[in-house]
Amino acid sequence: MNQLQKKMSSSYLGRKDLSRGIRNNNPGNLVYTVNTWLGKIPYSKNTDSGKKFEQFESMSYGIRAMLRNLVNHIDGGENTVRKLITTYAPPFENDTELYIKQVCNTIGVKPDDVITCVNSDFLFLLAKAIVKKENGQDSKYVKDSDIKEAIKNLGTFKTSNLIVDVSKKVNIAFFIGVLLFCYTVFAVSV
Repeated sequence: MNQLQKKMSSSYLGRKDLSRGIRNNNPGNLVYTVNTWLGKIPYSKNTDSGKKFEQFESMSYGIRAMLRNLVNHIDGGENTVRKLITTYAPPFENDTELYIKQVCNTIGVKPDDVITCVNSDFLFLLAKAIVKKENGQDSKYVKDSDIKEAIKNLGTFKTSNLIVDVSKKVNIAFFIGVLLFCYTVFAVSV
C-alpha cells in the first residue's frame, strides 16, 4: 500500500453513508476545477459520482483549499459575509439568506460588515460555520484539529488587499471590536 492509499484508507473517502463533502474530504464542497490544490486527488483517480466535486487526500487538505478559495474571494472584493456567501452558495441552489445568517451568527459579524483582517480565529470560525452548513449532522466528522491543521498549512501570506496572518491567535472579541471601530471611522469620514 503506497502513501496515498494509506492516507485515503484512514479517511472517510468514498463512504456512501456520509454526506458528499465528508466522503470526498472536501467539507466545503468545492466543485472540481483545474486548480492544483495541495493534497488534491487527480481527476483520473477521483471517485466522486460524475466527478463534479474535488476530492482530497485528507480532511485538512480539503479545508485548506476551501479557506484559500474563500480568502481569494475576499481579496477579490467579496469582502462581506453577504457577498462571500452569495458567490460561494448562490441562491439558485441554496437558501443563501439562511446560510449568510448562520455564518454571521457563528463568526459574530453582521452580513455587510467589511472583512479587513483575516487571522486564525476568523478562519477557524468561518470554516466551522461553512462545514456545518454544507454537511449538516455529518459535520461532526470534521475535527477541530483538522481545521487547525488546515490553517497551519495555509500559513501566513499577503494578497493584493489582505494580510492573512495565522502565526498568532487574536481574541475574536478584540477582532470584532477593531472591525467595528474601522467601520465607524470609515462611515463617519464618508
